[in-house]
Amino acid sequence: MIFEFSLSNVQHIKELDYKLDLSKDGVTCIVGKNSVGKTTLVRTIANFKSADTFTKTASPYIFSDDSKITYTINDDVFEFNYDSKLNTLDTKTIINQKYKDNIEVELPIPYGNRFSQFQRLGEIDHQLRTLISLKDYIEPTELIGFLSKIYGSDRFENLKEVNIKGSIYYFILKEDDYYIREDYLSSGEYFVIHLYKLIQKRRKLIVIDEIDISLDASAQVKLLGELSIFCKKYEVNILFTTQSLALMKSFSSRGQEQLDYMDNDEGKITINKKSYNYVKSILYGFKGWDKYILTEDKILQSYLQFLLKDEPIDSLKYKIIYVAGATNVVSLMKRNATEEFFAHEEHVISILDADQKGKAYCKDNKQVFYSPFEDIEAQLFMHYESGKFGFTVTFPEGILDKNKPKSLYKSIKNDKHMSDNEIFTFINDRNKEEVDTFTKELLKFLS
Repeated sequence: MIFEFSLSNVQHIKELDYKLDLSKDGVTCIVGKNSVGKTTLVRTIANFKSADTFTKTASPYIFSDDSKITYTINDDVFEFNYDSKLNTLDTKTIINQKYKDNIEVELPIPYGNRFSQFQRLGEIDHQLRTLISLKDYIEPTELIGFLSKIYGSDRFENLKEVNIKGSIYYFILKEDDYYIREDYLSSGEYFVIHLYKLIQKRRKLIVIDEIDISLDASAQVKLLGELSIFCKKYEVNILFTTQSLALMKSFSSRGQEQLDYMDNDEGKITINKKSYNYVKSILYGFKGWDKYILTEDKILQSYLQFLLKDEPIDSLKYKIIYVAGATNVVSLMKRNATEEFFAHEEHVISILDADQKGKAYCKDNKQVFYSPFEDIEAQLFMHYESGKFGFTVTFPEGILDKNKPKSLYKSIKNDKHMSDNEIFTFINDRNKEEVDTFTKELLKFLS
């Protein structure tokens, strides 16, 4: 099932297109700067289900005569145009109820459905007491586990479920039939229970504006992990907006997923897949990278930068760091695997000179890659000794043979015979097959 819409000339938005594949059964995270249009996007989806959404939740002055929303579900098209008599968007097309029943939208305070339930909970209190006295309730094992994992607590172990006139309600049973209704729990706990109810309805699309509003950072991260499981189990899709860095980072680290980043270009809203570190830098000015490449010296670092300089890779996506000594490189990478001071271990690799292949400290490590050359300076020296250069270099008197490659490299640069890039081009042109294979491996890691 494909759900998409096109919105034009509503409030500050001249154009906004969005498309969701509801066959994927997963979680989508929408982020963007304040006032970019995240809540308008949520209202637009809610409007498909309830045509009075904008009337109830927004100013009537956000519309003009050319305001319009076009929804498409599979091959069915529904147009909402501005009605000056109603002062809102309306459609003359009858929408199939099955489409509406597949969508649930939870708006923020004070418009969310969960806030409208407070009066209802008060009205059923007498019936609830009767059912408690009759012990006519069940233990919602799955919900108890859900809440316990999110909050890391056993305080929900006496949670009970009742059915009153076809609606499900929850309470925590205490001694002597004393109880705590779900609306007496914290706002975050009440929200999580409400979200669980929505999932149990098996709506194909559940949309939540500002999912993080009532939850601390730890609960946000744990909630996201549980929602991913429920999406697959109950074949639902959950789309949410957030400003929480904890949620963004957690979302991006799960299966290398990217965030749906909203941007405003003079009223035209674009939504593109972006990495956590890109979003973090744009929204908050924090610097960071998605992938890390550790290597053993500055020359190898410069060589890798040379290989990647013309590749279409976001500059915020990766960072190349040189560490003195090959064994130190791998040691640092292994420490990161346990402490994650760079990133998750699968996002950090080591690149060593090819002369390190087969050595015990890096053998059979899938996160260790090797340069196309035994050693860049040694590769250059080999070509120099073969007479491939049109100039000669005078080595320091008494220099050992093993030190000549480094001395050659330094002399060529200092005497301005060749720049780093010219040296790299020279050795690459004479080892094209090996270089192409290595470059493909590197791009695969960065993709």
